[in-house]
Order: sequence, then C-alpha cells, then structure tokens
Amino acid sequence: MHRLKQSVFLRKLRASLFCLPLLSLLTLPQLFFGYLVPQKTSTEVIHTSAGDVTHTEYRTENPNFTQYIRIYKDAQNTAVRTDRFLPEGEARTHESKVLTVTGGGTLRTYDCKANKWSETPLRAGTYPKGMYFVRADGCDSIIVTPLAYRDRGTGMIEYLPGSDGTLEVTETRDGFALSVNSGSVPAGAFSDSLALTSEQLLFDWNDSDTLTHWQNYCFTDDNRWCFDGYYYTAPPEYYPLGDNYFHALPGAYITCKIVRVPEDGACRMLGISMLDVMRRQQNELGFIPSRAGSTWLKNDYGIEPGYYDTRFNTDLWLAVVNAAENYGVTEWLPQAQRYADFLVDYAENHHSSVTTGDALLVQDYWHPDGSKPTHTSLNHHSAEAIFLYRLAASIGEERYALVADRMVRGIDQTVSRWIRPDGNLHYSLSPAGVGGGADYPYLTYNDLAELQRLYVKRFGSPDAAIRTLAQTKLNWMRKNNVVILY
Repeated sequence: MHRLKQSVFLRKLRASLFCLPLLSLLTLPQLFFGYLVPQKTSTEVIHTSAGDVTHTEYRTENPNFTQYIRIYKDAQNTAVRTDRFLPEGEARTHESKVLTVTGGGTLRTYDCKANKWSETPLRAGTYPKGMYFVRADGCDSIIVTPLAYRDRGTGMIEYLPGSDGTLEVTETRDGFALSVNSGSVPAGAFSDSLALTSEQLLFDWNDSDTLTHWQNYCFTDDNRWCFDGYYYTAPPEYYPLGDNYFHALPGAYITCKIVRVPEDGACRMLGISMLDVMRRQQNELGFIPSRAGSTWLKNDYGIEPGYYDTRFNTDLWLAVVNAAENYGVTEWLPQAQRYADFLVDYAENHHSSVTTGDALLVQDYWHPDGSKPTHTSLNHHSAEAIFLYRLAASIGEERYALVADRMVRGIDQTVSRWIRPDGNLHYSLSPAGVGGGADYPYLTYNDLAELQRLYVKRFGSPDAAIRTLAQTKLNWMRKNNVVILY
C-alpha cells in the first residue's frame, strides 16, 4: 500500500476503533496496525445480594502515555469506570469515550458554590469541569470530568486547575456521543476521571431527598475521588501544604454516606466500587494510616505522618458493615473484624487513666513508631462503640459488644467533665481528664443519638449519661439555631 494511502487508512482505522464501545474495544488484540488498546491485568468478582459485580483492571502503555482503567459492572450492566492518564516526556491531552445515546436527553449539574441545581437539554458542545448527571435513552449516568494532580508525597496531591478536563458532547446520526477530554497534563502529573453508566433510570429528581443526597456527593469541590482512593481539601495544619493541596483521607466521607442508602442503584455501585479501593489500604496492623503530616499532632504529641486516626478508620470500617447489611457484600467483613481486633487491643493499651475499673476512655491518635498519650474526643469515642456494637450484631461476636459496653462506662464515669459552662460540650478530655475546646456543631449529637439507640436495643433502656450529654448538646444546638445534618 502506498505510504500516503496507508497513513490515511490507519487514521480512519484508529478513528473507527475509538468509536467502538469500550467493551468491544477491549476484546481486540493489544497491537493492531500499531494501535494500542487496553490490556486486561486482573479480574475479580464481588458477591452481592443483587448478583455478582465484576471488577476488572486494564492498562495501556506506550512511549507517550500510560493509562489505567478500573471497571466495576453488575448484572444489570450498571458500570463504574475510573481512569488515570499519565503522560510521558511532555504535556499531553487524552480523550476517553464514555457512552453513546440515541435521541435527546438532559444534563443536570449542581453548583456547590451557588448552592443551585441546573438542568439543560443535551446538546453538542464542550462543557467545563463538573459532575454531570446525564439522562438519555431511558437511562441515567454520572460523568465527572478529568482533574489533574501532582503527587507531593505522604498522601498529598496538588490539584492543577489549569489542566481541568471537559465533557465533550458530539451529535451523531441518531443521538449523541459523550467523551471526556483531559486538559494539557504536564509530564510527571496525572489526570483522573470517573463515570457511572447504566441501562436504567436511577434518580427521582422530583424527590427532595434525591436532590439533597446528590448535592452533597460532589467530587469536583472539597471532595475528590481519584484512581487510588478518596481525597479531601487539606486543612491548614496539614503538611506538606500548598495551594490546592488535597490529602488522602481514610474516612472517605462521601463513600461512607453513600453506602447508608440501600435503595439507590447509583449509591450501591459507587459505594461498592469505592469501598473496594479503600479497604485495600488496610495495613498489616489492621488500620488505614493517615499519611499526611499534622503540625498540631506533631507538636502536641510527637505524632509523625502515617498515624492512626480512630475516627477516620472507624467510619470507613463501619461503612463496610453497612455495605454488608445493605448490599450483601459480606466478604469484606473479615477485614472489618481485623480492624475491630486492632481497635480492641488499642483500647486496652491506649486509654485515659481517669476512669476506674474496666471502664475505657479511648485516646484518639497513635503512631506505630511511638507517640505521647493523646486526648479523647467524645465523637471519636462514641463512634468506636457504635462500630463495635454494629459489628458484633452483624457477625454474632459478643466480645466486641462487651468492649463497647466498657466504652459506655467510660462515658458514665466522666459525664460531668464533658459539659462546658456555656452549655456546649467540650470537644475532648486531656489524658488528665481536663476538658478542652468547643465541640462540633452537630456531629457529636448524631453519634450520641446513634449510640443510645444501640444501647437501648441491647439493654432495653437508655444510658443516663448518654441521655444527659445528648440533651445538653441538643439544648445548645436549639439555642444556637444549629441544623442537624447526617
């Protein structure tokens, strides 16, 4: 074939390959007329009460870039896909096809800063950074445009807003093709994107609860979902720190909220896929380390990066219990039990000396390489007891509930120490039992209410100390017009 004609032929071939559905593309050989397609590197199955979810990893490598693709797909063909694009040598852009639809449709977005939903007809064009809810072809999908970062070490990444990706909507003969384009990603950086596609309607946009849930599940503002897990805007006391820094967060806030919603198909698939990534971060001791540094933990307690945060870990492993109960994913419970074993041992060896007998008041933070005893905050401590009660009921292990009972006795013995003169609660008690700091607006109340619910379920009557602290907190909230959020 003549070189010029061959070049034209190859360009047309590559274009036609790109237009093929993703799963068809993945069945082709790795190298076809010089065109690289993703190679499957692993496949696993996650068993759920609604059928199996397949988890498949792909990788493409060539001199210009490396791309990783992770896909979770259920029996109803609802799929969650996460991509990571890493350019080689120089700044590059990348395009990934997400889905094609027939007929018209709508694009719905939520503006986090303006606190406002908007909906427009699906039209050809280039759409900026955002989280888009697509309704077309009688199906619902979610597309999060590519966002670029540099790895800054110890669980810190720097967001590169100048490399924001876009959603590209192209009109076809009978509908539209939707793709995501990265911005120009510098060498040494990476760009990640997320998409959920389905063959069914997933959202009731006339329901206020649906609107409330999904406006809180935004992945383009403070919360970010990357190929390697959950990130959150780095607070000023974290290090290393710079503009637009995000830290790897073991607590995975949105993921933990999502798996509390059993009836939402999008929550189910996003929750399962995200928890599967997060659970793999568990270390040999049984917890997920907080990798970024904290100046106040270092200055006050000598705690370096890689420490154990009781709240972040407890929330994540409670989410695993919720996934087991709401979605039937019981195969991850042994990992939750492994964390519980670590927590029980930790509570025995790292609790306040102000309690007596077998009562426990568990310290918030610890580093495996050594650190000073830390304070105990009521929200951390209550969450730990909640987790142990819930896990005990889920797997039928009474010994975890017995440790939670001891944690409640720790609250019983210190109830008066938690109440501030202004009617609020102290955020924490020092190792010597001295109250300090103002509590969160509503978080601790939620924890106390849930702990009381579980205590009543176990013993048939409420705990007096929990009731006192919950009522004290509620009175302060009402006085200060604090709205309860969950």
